[in-house]
Amino acid sequence: MSERVAIVGGGVAGCAVARELAPAFEVELFEAGQLASGATALAAGEVTMLSSYPDEPAIGRHALEFFRAYDGTGEFAFTELPSVGVVTPDREAEKRRYADRLAADGLPVRYLDREAAAESYPTFDLSGLAGLVEFDGTGFLDPYTFAITLAEEATDRGATVHTKTPVADLRVEDGAVVGLDLEAGSVDADHVVVAAGWHSRALLADHVEIPIRPYRTQCIVLRPETPLPGSFPMGWYPGEHVYFRPEHNGDLLVGGWSFAEDDPEGASGDADEAFRQHVAELVPTFLGGLDGAGYVDGWAGIDAASPDTRPIVDAPSDAPEGLLVATGFNGRGVMTAPVTATTVRSLLTGEPAPFPTEPFAIDRFESRSDEFEFVSISAGE
Repeated sequence: MSERVAIVGGGVAGCAVARELAPAFEVELFEAGQLASGATALAAGEVTMLSSYPDEPAIGRHALEFFRAYDGTGEFAFTELPSVGVVTPDREAEKRRYADRLAADGLPVRYLDREAAAESYPTFDLSGLAGLVEFDGTGFLDPYTFAITLAEEATDRGATVHTKTPVADLRVEDGAVVGLDLEAGSVDADHVVVAAGWHSRALLADHVEIPIRPYRTQCIVLRPETPLPGSFPMGWYPGEHVYFRPEHNGDLLVGGWSFAEDDPEGASGDADEAFRQHVAELVPTFLGGLDGAGYVDGWAGIDAASPDTRPIVDAPSDAPEGLLVATGFNGRGVMTAPVTATTVRSLLTGEPAPFPTEPFAIDRFESRSDEFEFVSISAGE
């Protein structure tokens, strides 16, 4: 009989882990609501792993290779296109050095001065800018479709998925996990993987301290008077707390404006008027033809942040034996899902991962407190 693994959380991380572990393990996934109904459903779906892990390129390449290979599985699609960072005149020299350094390390990045940027991306208004830093090997996807496709494959491989099944606590005997206490009954397991987003800290409070805290992030969709061209890239504006990407219909999605949230249960699910105003004032300064863009939709959601903005995917040494944790994704949970799944499998089996897993280890933090200063990745580099 295979070892039994119980996964807590039916977001994209939990679904990816379930797919990865079945059928080598007897997998059951437990989600309090519906699959992908939390942070996953509200994510922008950007994949920028190469630029997110420039110091560990094997991590980014593993994720990118997965998305390229997974494109076309079921209803899932991965749209690959470049991403660009806006460069203001005061940071031109710094960003040139940054791009040159990463390119020398073998990453697909280059600095485009104003003339080259205007030729490659005529939609941009570069009159007040120095240029753009351009990354290849990036793209976007629909997070909900991705998570559901992963869950369907997990089921096909033998996993069992339980929705509307809240988990009350871990069952621990003699220092090891033996299963889960559900709000209705219990389940036995040899290993438990907690991938419950910002809920993970409270769920594990009696067993191990996890240094994460909830934060709120937002997205809005704008409709330009003329649909964005197919060559329009993804991107971010350093210092302005926004990132952006095109929609398939030519609309523009703008996300960011992330701040620590002390009342995650009571936080609004609507985009703030202040964020809408910020975007309305900022976007026309670097994108032509967006002055008269219409507002299509907006939303806000809660995710989990770690002190250094990188996730925790580990089996903590001070936790009950058999417990693994995958949380603190800081808005990168969708793009990190393939890496999360491979890391969990490596931790369970002892098989080496094809990339370093030390960046995800919990012992990198001196403190496990949740009273750390929140750092927003939407602020950009």
